[in-house]
Amino acid sequence: MAIMGIMPSKQSICLTVLLIGLFISSTIHGADSEPSLFQAIAERLSYMEDVGAYKAQNQIPVEDVEREKIVLSNAKELAAAHGLDPDSMERFFIAQISAAKAIQYRYKAELLTREIPTRPIDLQSHIRPELDRLGSDIVKLFATVLQRRSAITEEKRERFMSTLHSRLLVDAEKEALFDAMLEVRLSQ
Repeated sequence: MAIMGIMPSKQSICLTVLLIGLFISSTIHGADSEPSLFQAIAERLSYMEDVGAYKAQNQIPVEDVEREKIVLSNAKELAAAHGLDPDSMERFFIAQISAAKAIQYRYKAELLTREIPTRPIDLQSHIRPELDRLGSDIVKLFATVLQRRSAITEEKRERFMSTLHSRLLVDAEKEALFDAMLEVRLSQ
């Protein structure tokens, strides 16, 4: 394979193969894990209007302290298993739960002036398993990002803010969520 009459050396071929291999490996192993982390958080929050509708349909309060305890306990346990500081992960999940509840409260308030959706919403066998999966993905993605020594930094705030598309989440809540993300760290 000669380019302009020059035969590539074994070294340049090896270097090319190595670079292609590194590119493929980084693609397969989530080099894009930071945007994926932001997207997983956004996806988890995207379920909150349905959760609010379910709670409105069934006259259930937004506050579910027992469920929150389970979510926090699972997050801490998974964080420890992936080499993350459980307390910093708990603080992040508390911020995420607060944002989720804000969306639910606002959506339930909207429903005071219009009809509650009658479409069936399956919280137990559809939404909750998805929320659990996304919660697990979020912890794993944090671990991937931090183990690569590419800590989430202030410079990434705007990108994070633009990833969250919930119409019922205000900037102050997005900021609080990002602030909690900045605190997540590896175990000592």
